[in-house]
Amino acid sequence: MKSMYKAMLGAAAALAAAAVLVACGGSDAPAAGSASTTITGAAVKGPVNGATVNVYRIDAGGVKGALLATTTTGAGGSYSVTLTGYTGDVLIEVTGGTYTDEATGATRPLAETMRVATTSGSEGGTITGIVTPLTTAAYSLGQVGGSGGVTIATYGAALNSIAAQFNLSAINLVTTMPAVTGTTNAYGQMLRAVSQYVANGGTLNTFLNWTSPSSFQVAFSNAYGTINGTPVTFTFNANGVTISGSGAGGGSGTCGVAAHGTATVGGTTVPIDFNYCVNGIAAGSCSAGNSSLSQGLSAAGGATGAVNLTYTYSASCAAGATIITLK
Repeated sequence: MKSMYKAMLGAAAALAAAAVLVACGGSDAPAAGSASTTITGAAVKGPVNGATVNVYRIDAGGVKGALLATTTTGAGGSYSVTLTGYTGDVLIEVTGGTYTDEATGATRPLAETMRVATTSGSEGGTITGIVTPLTTAAYSLGQVGGSGGVTIATYGAALNSIAAQFNLSAINLVTTMPAVTGTTNAYGQMLRAVSQYVANGGTLNTFLNWTSPSSFQVAFSNAYGTINGTPVTFTFNANGVTISGSGAGGGSGTCGVAAHGTATVGGTTVPIDFNYCVNGIAAGSCSAGNSSLSQGLSAAGGATGAVNLTYTYSASCAAGATIITLK
């Protein structure tokens, strides 16, 4: 349906930059001064108790910078840490500790590193950083060649892609607490499926690294149906989103779209500078004259607040562009 296509492009241009970033403050420029930042959150695989939480500054180009603070998760995987005299972008890494595996009920050590990136902007204050396998996969997706720096803007785009591939576009993966036991929520059900995927013989590192996700999409789909009781088919890819039933796909054309401008939410304005590669449109229709394309792009306005964007179109796609495939 075309409404789904509009929502995807609106989310790609606005939600990745605004809902993910502005909700946390929105900035790519770390700062030190009198203001401080308090980060509260949780590490959830199931809830990871006794894990080490290291908070690093994110330097120019998304490079992992100096260690700012260390703390330990408590009951339910929760943590809280204050960065005195620091505001801006941070990378949070969680290692060690133990969790109760949802699929087997066994207590297991967390042998892998989980990550999330977030920002307080220049004003500081209290922000949330939920650390899960999905936020970690997004960080891996945002890395250049699997080991490069990840800016907050790049992470926002990658997080948007991961959320869409797991049918979680309406959820902010950085600030929403997954419920994995009792009355579960959609986020928690995905983490339960991760546990079942590993219990069935999958490798957690393969999932977290997100280098060849199409290789385990069938196994993950089966795991989701087993542990949650509802069959769902997932289509994963390492650099984009596939949308079926868009009502605008199936063609042989490709269009490179660059979105530039700003988004303002809650009085905070952040720059938007993203590149997308849209496949499946009609051949020769890569222009503002493509009504499906232009309607989808204009749908970004108002999605998260005051969005002021301009778009440029090209028959070729920029290197590293997020891919949207319409079928």
